[in-house]
Amino acid sequence: MQKIYFYSLLLLSTFSFGQKLFIVSSDDKFGVINENGVEIIPAKYNSITEFDLQHPNWSKVELNNQYGFIDKTGKIIIEPKYEVINNYNVYSTGWALIQKDGKFGFIDNSGKEIVPPVYDKFGDFGEYSKEWILVEKDGLKGFIDKSGSIVVPLKYVNIDKFDTVRKNWSLVKDRKEKLGFIDKSGKEVIPAVYDNIEAFVKKKGALTNND
Repeated sequence: MQKIYFYSLLLLSTFSFGQKLFIVSSDDKFGVINENGVEIIPAKYNSITEFDLQHPNWSKVELNNQYGFIDKTGKIIIEPKYEVINNYNVYSTGWALIQKDGKFGFIDNSGKEIVPPVYDKFGDFGEYSKEWILVEKDGLKGFIDKSGSIVVPLKYVNIDKFDTVRKNWSLVKDRKEKLGFIDKSGKEVIPAVYDNIEAFVKKKGALTNND
């Protein structure tokens, strides 16, 4: 005989017209019912979080170690397919970090993949540029912007901070150990073809030979 346990302390939410939602458990699987006993979400998930914790009107659900989101009507917003879904607004407003097959990306407030989970590492917005974030894949680095678009292709093994050598420029090194510069528009203003680049520095007190 199937048993259902009601966790009154795990009140999920007060829904429309003051209606309450409750987590229920059956055979170690979890679902959601309303206060009239109507099943909103079938008891098939390994875990269900409270609504509104990570996103308004959404609850994060786990199924076979994969995570997704459902709303208060029971609609699946994101199928449980990610190994990790982090909190929103940590990297950028309206973005949440996701992980799939060991790779990272981002979803937006609608649940859409704004950055596909194909990257090994992310930096932070503002670390190099206010509107850009450093991304890395297979040892190569580039930048994406706040729309999720690639603005500097992933073809460099090293990217220095802007303005270090010249204002608005960043020193870059490609996989052949060649050096060049990109500017803050993402353009390669000096192609990466040089073995060494040294800036001219005006030294105080330097004397000119007038002979």
